[in-house]
Amino acid sequence: MNLINKMVFVIKTDNQISINSLLVIEPNLRTSSGHYADFVKALGSRLPADSLEVFAHPDADVMLEEMHGVRVCKSSPRTGDMFSEWLTINSSVSKEQSFLILTADNRHAAAASFASRFSGKNPVSANFFFHRAPTTWRDNLLQPLTAITREYSQAITSTEMVADSLKALGWRRVEYVPYPVLPPDLLPDPRLFSHLLMAGAARLNKGLDLVADLASKWAGEGRNIPLLVQVSKKHRSRHGRRESQYVEKLLSSGYIGLHTDEISPCRADYLERFKGALVLAPYEREQFSSQVSGVILDALLNGAPVIATKGTWSAIQVQRFGAGITIAERSISALEIAIDTILADWSSYSQRACEASKTLALEHDPINLANLLGLNNE
Repeated sequence: MNLINKMVFVIKTDNQISINSLLVIEPNLRTSSGHYADFVKALGSRLPADSLEVFAHPDADVMLEEMHGVRVCKSSPRTGDMFSEWLTINSSVSKEQSFLILTADNRHAAAASFASRFSGKNPVSANFFFHRAPTTWRDNLLQPLTAITREYSQAITSTEMVADSLKALGWRRVEYVPYPVLPPDLLPDPRLFSHLLMAGAARLNKGLDLVADLASKWAGEGRNIPLLVQVSKKHRSRHGRRESQYVEKLLSSGYIGLHTDEISPCRADYLERFKGALVLAPYEREQFSSQVSGVILDALLNGAPVIATKGTWSAIQVQRFGAGITIAERSISALEIAIDTILADWSSYSQRACEASKTLALEHDPINLANLLGLNNE
C-alpha cells in the first residue's frame, strides 16, 4: 500500500545528512491543544513552507493546514491507531524517507526493525523522539525486536538522563537537544502577583492531592489567595476513582479564592494564565526526574515563578535561575511555606523568572532540532 506519495531526497555530506523535507508521524494528534500540536507548530515555524509533512488524525487536517511550514499527509488509512502508524513506518523505511516519530517507544522501534527486515533497507533516515526512556513492561518485552533500529536509527531526547538510558539500552546514535518551544512574541517583564496557578490538566502525579488539601485547609482559615486549577468531569474515566475523589474534594472545599475551568483553553488563553502567576508544580519525583515539563517551560518563558519538587527536571530549571523555590517534601506545609516565601519577595522572584525567559528562549529555539534533523532551512 502506497502511504507516502512524495519522495524525500537525502543528500549526504561529510559531516551530516541534509534533507529538504521530513515526515512527522503522530496519529494521536487531533486538536490544537497539547504538546503534539505545539511541537509541530514550533518546528514548522523555523522552516520554509511545506518542509514538514505531518501524518496525523484526520481531525487535525484543518488546524495543520494553517501552520507555517506544514503540509498534511493525507494518506490512508489514518485511523488514529497503532496499525496506521505501523503501515506508515513500514512505507517510510522501505522508501528510505526521512521521518520523525513524535512520541516514541519500543513499539515504534520494533516496527522500524520489522520494516527493515522485510524491505532490506536499513532505517538510517528514521528518527525517534523519546520523552522518557523506554523501560515499561511493554518496552522491555519488545526490546529484543528493536536491534536493527537501535543500530541504525537516531534516538533524540531532551534530557541527558534519558540520553544516558538510551545509550545503556544499546542505541548507537543518541542525540540530546533542548525541547523545542516557541517563545512568546515579546519577552516578559515583571508583573504584580495575580494568582496561584496549577497549569494544564490537574493530575495526582502533578500534585492535585496537595492542591485539593491546601484549598480545604485555607477555606478553614479564611484565606483568599486566588487559585486557578483546570479540572474536568472526565478525570474519573481518564485517570481513575482516586484522582476523581480529589477533584470532588477540591470543588467542594469551599475555598473562596478557587477558580476552576473544566475546558482546556486555547493556546493563547493558556499562555495568558501565566501572567502574574505563581505556578504550583509539586510533581512526583519518580515520574518527573528525567522528563521535560512543557508547563514549566511555558511558565518560565512567560516570566512566572515556579514551586517544584526537588529531584525533578523542573526543579533543576528553577534552581538554575533562582526563579522560584524547590521543596524536598511533597506536603501541604512545604507547599504553603514556599508560597508565602515567594509572595513575601515577589518582585525578586518575578524578575529572575523574566531573566530566565531570555536564556531559555535561545536554548529551546526549535531551530536547534531542525539543525539536528538536517533540515535545510536556508
